[in-house]
Amino acid sequence: MAFLAKKLMVLSLAEHAYDFNGKPVAYEPYVREMNLWCELFENVEIYTIILPFQSANHKYALFKYNNIKLINLYSYPIDGTLSSKLKFIVLFPIVSVQLLFAIRKYDLIHIRNSALLSAVLGIFVRIFKKPSITKWAGSYLPYEGEPLVAKIDRKIVDIYSKKHRVLVYDKIEKKHFVNFIPALMYESEIENAKNLALQKPDILKRLEIIAIGRLQYTKNFELIPMALAELKKLKPEFNWHFHLVGDGHLRGEIEKLIQQYGVQDDITLYGARPFNEAQYLLAKSHVLIMPGLKEGWPKPVAEAWAHQVYPLAANRGNLPDIIDSVNKGLLFEPNPIDLASKIIEAHHFLTTSKNLELSIFANALSLENFKLKLAKIINDVL
Repeated sequence: MAFLAKKLMVLSLAEHAYDFNGKPVAYEPYVREMNLWCELFENVEIYTIILPFQSANHKYALFKYNNIKLINLYSYPIDGTLSSKLKFIVLFPIVSVQLLFAIRKYDLIHIRNSALLSAVLGIFVRIFKKPSITKWAGSYLPYEGEPLVAKIDRKIVDIYSKKHRVLVYDKIEKKHFVNFIPALMYESEIENAKNLALQKPDILKRLEIIAIGRLQYTKNFELIPMALAELKKLKPEFNWHFHLVGDGHLRGEIEKLIQQYGVQDDITLYGARPFNEAQYLLAKSHVLIMPGLKEGWPKPVAEAWAHQVYPLAANRGNLPDIIDSVNKGLLFEPNPIDLASKIIEAHHFLTTSKNLELSIFANALSLENFKLKLAKIINDVL
């Protein structure tokens, strides 16, 4: 394996753990991306918070390579309690010193935007002129109610230097910013998804609609039962069924809305499902709804493309830059009437379009393409 450099430092507050065999694990989509960094550096050391494996999320996955090491930050996740916040205030200077002394050892610093700590490390790399690549988590655009620390962090990454790059989902016109969409699947997996979608049910008999994600306020799934009730009013003869895959603290509220709006016979709730089951349900669907108002990288849209599913997404954040033609999907204003209208419009488009190949948009987001783009950016700053 040909490496671009010897040592990479990563700051990431994603949850990590060591499994029962002493192997590092983390959230599966994140691991897929970090595996590519491991292919480009001889040694990768991740400064993070290490949790006991017993509390690990069921979606944790092993890293592919042995050149990765986890280094525990001397801090704790803030759980909202006063004692937790006080402990963080006490430990924060220690963590800052830990990061300051660490950066000297590395060829490149990769900051995965982590609010206060990423702001501190961003200052250090600029003062000491260490090459760095920051990945901004979520949309870079300011929003109402944004925490002060995010505003400070944005001011820091705005500082230009040839040795720094900032990867953002949005199209930002700054010299050191790179519009960089995360990786999705390997090309072989995209091909498998496309093949899985070959046996879709007949859309002329019934439109299969799906939404996938955690049932929490930021995802705005509460909009969907209201929109489906409007759909029944707008087009009573229209035959459709909605599938909701996911779980979360809003499930009870969504179940009440389904009953309230009288669409309980037209909806199936699956709860959380393993990836292969969710993939099967996605592949058998025609349209995906993504109603979130504050999405960062809208991963369900890319997964929909891979499985030949037509996405409908709320017209917010960076989605207008991603769904920029009717062939890629439709944007809707996040209100029940417009979403219902867009479902009807999507059905008409799909039944009148010939040879629509949605998977070609997913191919551009393959892990292979991600690695090529990443290698070029790394070479630019080293």
